[in-house]
This record gives sequence, structure tokens and C-alpha cells, in this order.
Amino acid sequence: MNDYKDFLGDSYNEESGEFDHQKAKNKALNEKERCNIIICGASGVGKSTLINAIFGEDVVKAGVGKPVTQHLEKVSIPEKGICLWDTKGIEAENYQGTMESLKKEFSQAIDKANDDRDIPHIGWVCIKASSDRVEDRDLTLIGILAERKIPAIVVFTRVTGKAEREFVEEAKLIIDEKYSDFLRGAYVSVNSVPYEIDEDIVVKVKGLESLIEVTEARFPEGKKSAKNAFLKAQRLKMKERLTAMQEGARKVVHVASISAGTAGASPIPGSDAPIIAAIQSAMIHKINTEFELDADNSKMTSVLTGIMGVTALAQVGKALVSNALKFIPGAGTLIGGTISAATAVGITEAVGHAYIAVLEHFYNMETGEVVFPENSERILSVFKEVFSYKK
Repeated sequence: MNDYKDFLGDSYNEESGEFDHQKAKNKALNEKERCNIIICGASGVGKSTLINAIFGEDVVKAGVGKPVTQHLEKVSIPEKGICLWDTKGIEAENYQGTMESLKKEFSQAIDKANDDRDIPHIGWVCIKASSDRVEDRDLTLIGILAERKIPAIVVFTRVTGKAEREFVEEAKLIIDEKYSDFLRGAYVSVNSVPYEIDEDIVVKVKGLESLIEVTEARFPEGKKSAKNAFLKAQRLKMKERLTAMQEGARKVVHVASISAGTAGASPIPGSDAPIIAAIQSAMIHKINTEFELDADNSKMTSVLTGIMGVTALAQVGKALVSNALKFIPGAGTLIGGTISAATAVGITEAVGHAYIAVLEHFYNMETGEVVFPENSERILSVFKEVFSYKK
């Protein structure tokens, strides 16, 4: 059973009735589904450009790089639910020594992982299509992933013309001599940014959506959570992004509802309405995280106050500090002061699904973002239209 205290963490103080926005946000980010991608390749092959093209402009610059070993670096972007492992220094003169060190460091990093959230789920091996030949290091990188059974895709970058396309076909034959069973045709050619050949000739961006599709297909059974995290994070296939966000948000509602049920079933002194209101508030922050929505605390104070007014579950006292709200039992509530487990589950589900519908309403299919209006009344108006609860 998912205890309500586990769901709330330190975001709610039962004694004072205070709910802390920032603590709820932080907990939601820490628990968000995550996809770890290892990006292999030498410097200059276009790894950063590719990452930014898939996940959004300046993602690499915005992420916090943390050296794991001499030849591995992690870039974590928690709000997107992705962590990128990047290979470093593999073009060094001492190639053999560098690759042996990388292989050892990579194995150690995986072996020391606490759980599945700390190991790569998928690998992209990037090879520049304007190269003269497939380098030994490229084959070694594929071999490292194959040895650890990490599904891989070979990504040929900067494919801008006939010469590059011919290189790609020759490279596939060379790579398949050793790794055809492992890769199973997982090759994608991309051009991540427009490439100007002449004033009147520009090679368009291409291949990125194919990379998303091939990557999605390469996730093994049992890694659905990581696959959903990838689909939520990518910024090109907006319908698929929305679907993954909706699925993640519905999981949040399910867990929150069970947690509310445990609160309703527990012998809590006084009214349990404030606790259930806190659970619903934490749920809303978790749903925001699924939709990559970082609404400011003042906006969420207004939204939560309005939602409590619609449900009449609890009243929201004045903001104690910038991050904290105080919940008190609502006067004339829909369901009374003491709430049964079944009722707590039902009303929490109703609030959660209505709030998901609100975010769907404000989702921009072109940008893949939820943009709230300045006026919170518009948000609450949509909520009132879709909220439905019957005792």
C-alpha cells in the first residue's frame, strides 16, 4: 500500500497544516521517470548539435555536467527526465590506452549503479558522414555497448550530399561484418541543422524524427518507463510527446488516489480533509512535472486555492511564506469532515483527471509546451468545466 506520508514526503507538515510548494516540486523532479542515453563519439562529430535538435535548444548548455571518470561525463536535465552520458577524449593520440580505460571506467560506472535509474538505457554512436573511413574507435564503442547489452543506434551525422550518403552505405557494410546481430539495422542518417552549401543551396534538417522512431523501437521489454521518459523529453514528435505526458500524469493520479485512500482509512485526529488536500496539491505539482511545466509558486497558490474552492474539500489559509500554504477543513464541504477511503480515492481521481484536461487544453501542439495564461481565472474556468465528482 502506498502510504500518504511517502507520497507527501517533507512537503506537508501535519501539525501545522502547511504545504510547501518548493519541496513538492523538488520531490516531483526527483521521482520523475528518467531515460539515460550514452552519446558516444569523438569531438566534432556533432553530438551537442544532435542533442539540442532532439531535446530542445541549448539543452546541453543548460544541463549540469558531472565528471564520472576521466573519459565519461554525465549531463543531468531533471526537468526533462533525461541524463546524458558523454564520452570524452577518445580522439587522444594514445588511442588504445584511452579506449581500454574507457571500457574499464564504463563497466565500473555501471557496476556501481544503485538501480536502473543510474545506468544507460540506450546508446547513440555518432559517426560523422564526411569522415574518410570508419575508425577503429567507432567499432570499439559499439563493442562496449554490445558487451553490456545496451541497445545501440549508429547515427551518421552531417549527411548533406551524395558523398556522405555513399560513405554511410560503405560504413554499414563494415560495421555489419561484426555487429549486424547486435544492431539489427539500427542506422540513422541525420542533418541536425540547416547546412548552407551556397547562397541558394541549403540542405534542410532531416532524419531526426527517424532517430526518435528507431530509438523508441530499440528500448527492450521492461524499460517502458525509460521509453516514456524519452518520448516526453523529445521535442519533435509533439503528438507522441503529449501522449507520453498524459500516460505519465495518469500514473501520478493513480498513485495519488491510493495515497489519499490510505489517509481516509487512517485514524487521523480531527478532519483528514487538509491532508487529502495536501495530497492533491502534491499530485498537481507531479502532473506539472510530467508536462514539463514550471509554474511559479504564486501562480500555483492561486490555482490550488481555486481548485479547493471548486471541490470545497478544504480552505486555503493565507500564504505563510513564499513557498507555503496552510490548509484548514472546509466549511460545508462536499463530503464532510471525516472522509472515507473510497471517497478520498474518488475525489482525488476527479481532481487529477480534471487537472490533466486543463493542461491538455493549454498544450501547444506546435511547440510541445503548456503555456498558462496570465489570468488564473481562465485556468480555473477550464477546471470547473471538466471537474466532475458525485458522492
